[in-house]
Amino acid sequence: MQHIFLDFEMNPIPRENREARAIVLGEIIQIGAVKLNEDYQLTDRFSLNVRPEYSPIMPHITELTGIKQSDVDDAPLLRDAIDQFTAWILEGAEQGDGKVRIYAWSNSDWRQFSGECKLKNIPIPKCYNRWMDFQRVYTRLMGLSRRNPLSLTNALGASSGSFTGSQHSAMVDAENSASLLTLVKDKEAFAERTRIVRQLMGKEETPSGSTLGDLFDLSSIPERKPRVKSDRKNKKKKR
Repeated sequence: MQHIFLDFEMNPIPRENREARAIVLGEIIQIGAVKLNEDYQLTDRFSLNVRPEYSPIMPHITELTGIKQSDVDDAPLLRDAIDQFTAWILEGAEQGDGKVRIYAWSNSDWRQFSGECKLKNIPIPKCYNRWMDFQRVYTRLMGLSRRNPLSLTNALGASSGSFTGSQHSAMVDAENSASLLTLVKDKEAFAERTRIVRQLMGKEETPSGSTLGDLFDLSSIPERKPRVKSDRKNKKKKR
């Protein structure tokens, strides 16, 4: 099993493009990801800029991400970018059991990816079927309410970690997210961290009906394959 953590940076679609915005509000302009092996060790990194089709890079996006129009002028369009990314995802998979699991922090990346593929008539490769919202999983593992999911920054802080690198870089966000999966697999360290965080929140007990042993078995948590639909609230709630 290969584990892929991914993240996207986006550029808004202008408001005058109403039909497009009814499907998705922005375009992916950067794909970032890291690859972990079956022992949850980081083995590779991926970063690729993507050229938007509806609008040049907006000034506030450059300010937020550091991505300039000149960075995407010669970049591939999304269709070709997905081909490159998919080839990277599948590299080495045939040497193992051929299985790949994809993770993202929050479900907004899936909504963006599936919505933009729908908008641009791009078929979604089969390897993206095993997609997991790790924010939901991690919130459950911490015994917290799904109504108040942890941001990535807070999750790293709660795990005695800190955000490494520049936020709003897709690959950096992906690598920081992946570090939480590595922590989860260290049962003793994570159990201690969970106890401390829950005490600080005034919630000392493990959730009713669950044990840490059960929750650490990530294979028991089904991947989510949300239906592709128009989502006018497709805004990332990550940091």
